[in-house]
Amino acid sequence: MIIIRKEEREGKMNIKTVGYFKEMPHGNKSSASIYDYINNGNAGEIEHICHYLESGIEFIVSPEISEDIINPAKGTAGVISDYTDGTWLWPGDLSYYVKNYGLKIPEEFLQTMRANNWKVPITLDDLDFDDIEIDGKKVFDE
Repeated sequence: MIIIRKEEREGKMNIKTVGYFKEMPHGNKSSASIYDYINNGNAGEIEHICHYLESGIEFIVSPEISEDIINPAKGTAGVISDYTDGTWLWPGDLSYYVKNYGLKIPEEFLQTMRANNWKVPITLDDLDFDDIEIDGKKVFDE
């Protein structure tokens, strides 16, 4: 996958969301259930997946933490901040669920990670916040 730096790009940067399950307090209520993805993961790639997710660029920063929604007795699952690789946007606690519950990551997102050799290919400077759309919706109005 090739990421075009903001200075070279024309038009909008449309980022797709992943991992905002309906049970999560920061989830999308029309999304799939996290329970449909538990123990269906990519066992041989969990370490790579978690490293990639944890290396994402902070897109929206929140000091709020999220609790484990599957087993609340385990406590904190992560932060509610959002991270990106320029193509995808995911919640900060997604890695926790992959690591602790074998959460399956959609194949399209896995293909992006593999194509990027498990390294987030952008920096914060590569994001042009004036031209970003998430799931086809403009993030910031001019």
